[in-house]
Amino acid sequence: MKGIEVHIGLLKIYMKHRFLFSCIVWLAVCPLWGQANFGIKGHLENERLLLELDSALWDVPVLFVRHGKGQHQVVWSREGNHVLLTLDRVRSALGFYLPIYDNYAIESHILGRFPILKDLSYRGSVFIDATELFLQTPIKWGLEDPETVLIEQSYITDVSYLDKETIIRTKRTTTYRNSRRTKEVYFSFFALPNPMVPRLFDHRMAFTYEDQYDIINEQVKTEIGSIARWRLEKKDKGAVITDPIKPIVLYLDPKTPDKWKPYIKAGVLEWLPAFERAGFSNAIEVRELPRGKGGYIENSVNYSMIRWAKYVDVRGSQIRGGSSVRKIVDERTGEILKGDILLANPFPSLTDDYIVRCAPLDSRAQQYPLPDDLKGELLQYVTAHEMGHILGIRDANFGEFAYPLERIRDAEWLETMGHTPSVMSYCRHNHVAQPEDGIPADLLIQKVGPMDAFQIQWGYGQIAGVESPEDERPYLDTLVDQQDSLPWLRYNLGTFETLGPGSANEVVGSDDPIKSTVLGQKNLQRVLELLPILNKNQRDDELLERLYDRSLELWYHQMLHVLSMIGGYKIQYKIGTQNGLVYEPISMEDQIQAMDFLLQNVLDTPDWLSHPSFLSRIRYTTNADKLFEYRVKLLTDMVNPLRIKRLEQMELSGSHSGLTQQLVLTLGPRLFGDLKDMDEGKRDLQMTYLSLLSKVFPTYNLNASGNLGIDGYGYGSYVRSIFYVQAQGIQKLLKKDIGKKIDPVDKAHLELCLMKVNGILRANRGN
Repeated sequence: MKGIEVHIGLLKIYMKHRFLFSCIVWLAVCPLWGQANFGIKGHLENERLLLELDSALWDVPVLFVRHGKGQHQVVWSREGNHVLLTLDRVRSALGFYLPIYDNYAIESHILGRFPILKDLSYRGSVFIDATELFLQTPIKWGLEDPETVLIEQSYITDVSYLDKETIIRTKRTTTYRNSRRTKEVYFSFFALPNPMVPRLFDHRMAFTYEDQYDIINEQVKTEIGSIARWRLEKKDKGAVITDPIKPIVLYLDPKTPDKWKPYIKAGVLEWLPAFERAGFSNAIEVRELPRGKGGYIENSVNYSMIRWAKYVDVRGSQIRGGSSVRKIVDERTGEILKGDILLANPFPSLTDDYIVRCAPLDSRAQQYPLPDDLKGELLQYVTAHEMGHILGIRDANFGEFAYPLERIRDAEWLETMGHTPSVMSYCRHNHVAQPEDGIPADLLIQKVGPMDAFQIQWGYGQIAGVESPEDERPYLDTLVDQQDSLPWLRYNLGTFETLGPGSANEVVGSDDPIKSTVLGQKNLQRVLELLPILNKNQRDDELLERLYDRSLELWYHQMLHVLSMIGGYKIQYKIGTQNGLVYEPISMEDQIQAMDFLLQNVLDTPDWLSHPSFLSRIRYTTNADKLFEYRVKLLTDMVNPLRIKRLEQMELSGSHSGLTQQLVLTLGPRLFGDLKDMDEGKRDLQMTYLSLLSKVFPTYNLNASGNLGIDGYGYGSYVRSIFYVQAQGIQKLLKKDIGKKIDPVDKAHLELCLMKVNGILRANRGN
């Protein structure tokens, strides 16, 4: 009986203090807790997440991360019998605040208010139930709106710990595109490091801001900001080149096939020579991900990952490319704390791009599928590009217009300089070199270049004897001055306007865009001859159709490259102490040559491209005429109001007098003046252009906030007068041609065109 009474007494004690007892048991059995040393402990009790918060956390900024989505700097605080989790504005080390949700008027946002369940004053901690924070609280991460979580099908699975990090793993079911999906979602609380010294943002260099969700366009020239970069510190401060105290370490996804790991590693390590220029040896390492007792911890601020294609084995994902990166940044200073490379299903897109550019130059690309060594080199290229983002550099254009055309066909130049200054541009691979140039295949693929090394030197080089970011400026400005004499070290950030040949994408740039395009088209014609050979061993014609469409797309970008010369500029960003133009207009002569080239290659149907020998295998109707669609886009873009306004600006500057009139007035005679070249495509382009012309003239007075779209509101009176003269000229040409002995169908078409022109002129005589 006495033993039973003892057991009953113990049971009563347990029931009274079962919450505390469960915490003690949990602390005893959790082997990872000793690693945390962070002040946030957690365990699950009846599917509720109970957090123990140390009072040392109060009012200290920490990172709250949703892995794969975004981050917030938050503060835990105690208010009576409650604990608050608040999202406050981040105060930069440079002395200003970063806006919350890109809205400067928001000062703070309470993410959660939690009743204190247990106050362990003797331990300096409290317990709260944080379940709803991870399953129900609508939180905006990055640029996306909050999700709608279905709580009945969602739950928290476990809590784990790494150095200065508490990781909460959940399974959440959410609404997704009119359906539902369940996925694992990881969250972390992470202790922020002691702030490092920021490096001031400079609009002449291509580093991102500390706030990765701040939308920056080319027009923003603010100097108030820190660049995003890793904390690299020299082991030997007196050495010219030394190992860093802590290198940048990326871990390979365990799911990565072994045969691709050497190429991925090589892509990351392509950046090592650039860091040597900044004074660091062995600045980057690639390691295998360690395996713990609970398996691999792939979602952690402590581990930067190179993630293999997630959906590679799912049908329908095979032709999707689009690798990307994710970063976690200490927004107070710009310090990059973690960076993940996400290799999307890489090979179909990579191989297609390479085939349509380089198959005539690389015998390995004249078979399908491509051999593994070539696929590996392409994987290395895309990894090197994404690694640039991990290091803080953005996509942009980098001096492509400065490379001499003849050097792009010179193996010795390509060995040291590449065919483009940077792997961070969308230049792709060398499609300008010709088979007779004998360029080794490994020199055709885009690689880390001289601009990349220049960027790393500027962003990561250590500057002795400085006490503040402002003190670094004279040395950094001296570096940037090299852009004056070495134009391939310049950078410009692409906008919705392609401002010149140095802003074009998808093509190899040079100082002669027209000749580059001519050479590129020679290779493209060779590609079309190779496509049936590539398709020979295929079970159907899907590959043939896909590569033909990709060839049409490349042709379109080649034409856009030439079109960018019309109303185009050479660009060099500058600060107030630098003399000269930021936007230097392309010469009148070159712009006129560009227009002549486009009139010949766009207005007239390129038969070699429109009717290749294999067309009847993949087309049965004129509906899917992508070439015509591209020609319409190019014609429309020729008279885009934004382009015309740039031409007007050049005229106002005094250097390009009469250019707008000369370029615009060549369109009408070239499009309507030669009946010998009449075909269905030409007829359709004529009707398209007349539709564009009808939208040039407003039907009522324009107010000060007129639209700049292709709806007539973007043109000034000077340009509308030029287009009116052109309409009159087209009217004369049509009347003249209708009187000739021509095919009745052509005559009917010309009469329809004339009716349209007459309507345009009649409607605007009174305006």
